[in-house]
Amino acid sequence: MAKKSEFNLSEVIRERRKSHRSEKATEALAAIQKAHPNQKINSGTFKSTYYKISGAKRTVRRAKPGRGGAEGGGVLPAALAFIRAAGSIAAAKEVLAELEQVKEL
Repeated sequence: MAKKSEFNLSEVIRERRKSHRSEKATEALAAIQKAHPNQKINSGTFKSTYYKISGAKRTVRRAKPGRGGAEGGGVLPAALAFIRAAGSIAAAKEVLAELEQVKEL
C-alpha cells in the first residue's frame, strides 16, 4: 500500500484558483512550487489537474457545411429570396422577362 501524503495537490489547486482566477497553469505551478518547495510536482500532471478542475473547455468554432465556401453561398439564397419576394416562380420569371426588355433598350 502506498503511503498517504498530507499534501493534496487538487486541494492546493482549488485554493489557488479561488484567489487567482485569471492565472495560467504555468504561473500557478511556479507559485505552488515556491510555496511547497519540499514537494515534487510533475508539471504535466499539474497542468492536467489544473485545467480539469477549472472546468474550462476549449472550443473550436468551425463553419457549418454549406455556409460560405468558394461560391460565397450567396447565389442560391439570393435567388430563393427573389422568388419569395415575387410571390411565385411564375411571377419571378415575369419580372426577369421585363428586366430583359429594359436591358435591350
